[in-house]
Amino acid sequence: MKHVVLIACLLASASLAVAEGSLTLDDCLAEAAANNPDLAASVAAAEKARYDYKASYGDMLPQVSANAGGSRSGAESADDGSSTTRDSASYGVSASQSLYTGGRNRAAVDAAAARLKSVEADLAERRATLSSDVRSAFASLLFAQEQVTLAREIARRRTENLDLIQLRYEGGREHKGAFLLTQASSRDAEFGVAQAERYHAVARRQLARVLGRDESEGVEVVGKLEAGKPDAEADFEALAADTPAHWRAVAQLLVARAGVESAKSQYFPEIAAKASAGRNGEDWMPEQDEWFVGLTMSFPFFQGGKNVMNVRGARAELARVEAVLRAADADIVANLQKALADYADAVDQAGVNAAYLEAEEVRAEIGRSQYASGMISFEDWDRIENDLISSQKSDLAGRRNAVTAEANWEKAQGKSRLPE
Repeated sequence: MKHVVLIACLLASASLAVAEGSLTLDDCLAEAAANNPDLAASVAAAEKARYDYKASYGDMLPQVSANAGGSRSGAESADDGSSTTRDSASYGVSASQSLYTGGRNRAAVDAAAARLKSVEADLAERRATLSSDVRSAFASLLFAQEQVTLAREIARRRTENLDLIQLRYEGGREHKGAFLLTQASSRDAEFGVAQAERYHAVARRQLARVLGRDESEGVEVVGKLEAGKPDAEADFEALAADTPAHWRAVAQLLVARAGVESAKSQYFPEIAAKASAGRNGEDWMPEQDEWFVGLTMSFPFFQGGKNVMNVRGARAELARVEAVLRAADADIVANLQKALADYADAVDQAGVNAAYLEAEEVRAEIGRSQYASGMISFEDWDRIENDLISSQKSDLAGRRNAVTAEANWEKAQGKSRLPE
């Protein structure tokens, strides 16, 4: 009971020390959403794609321009050497409206809309990836903090065991091999403390990078290494149809379809209305009015077969993208199924580890009493102590693995916990 109380006190004091100024998971998610440079780049790319989509409507709207100019020209006579100059000036406004392009303008708008969908899918995937990275880095740092506490507790327990064995060895009740083995175990526990502290520094740096911080000093977290319960069943096909990877593949299909329509537009004439009005003359401001209103039509009768090849190439690209979409959906379903299986395995393993730890803690207390009273040998007692430490480490690692597996499952679905 003394050992249990001491461990509880150590864990409580460590938790209080960490809690001051530490970050919760929600704090980390909000900070990453605001400061992560990779997410900022994806947001900027999506914004550019939106502007490109709006700009694609430009060819379907009237084009209006103004012009003004002036010039002076001269010539010299070869007969008498006289020279003449001539001034000219003009200004006006012109407008044109595309009336028919065989569907090329509409295809350009559709292609820009599809590219926007693709970039938005990239952004959604980036958010899901960042959300998973934050949760994994948060769990790793939380694991590192608990690992340091556990390593120090193991070192303390190993030191107590060494003191006990040394007394028995000096009293002639234990052999030298037992003393040396316990001494080595104590040194190994001290190494475990140093190793845990180094890993703690690494985990802090990893979380700081995901959060978009330049420095990792002062980065500590507070929370519990607990994963939710996975669903017993899932409709993987339905989940796959709502993932960013599927959206991106569909967007590529839409781009390919727009490419076919654009290529086919070469078979049709182009019709446009044009108008202009202005003034010209020799002086500024010119006073002679001029205007123009008309329709223009162009039709390519022969292009050396280029239009035919362009259409065939666009259709081949469409067939390729359709095959890519089918393959992508199959990969997504397989990845979802594996991610859920890994998640369920990790949660079940964490539960098994917890059961083993509970058993080993009881077994260790009984074993210590039995060894002190001479009921079991040193070898049996040492094996019990090692089993306890192994269970403690497995329990901590299992809880972290379960949280990480849950984050990976959400990432596979394209889900994000980042605030909008």
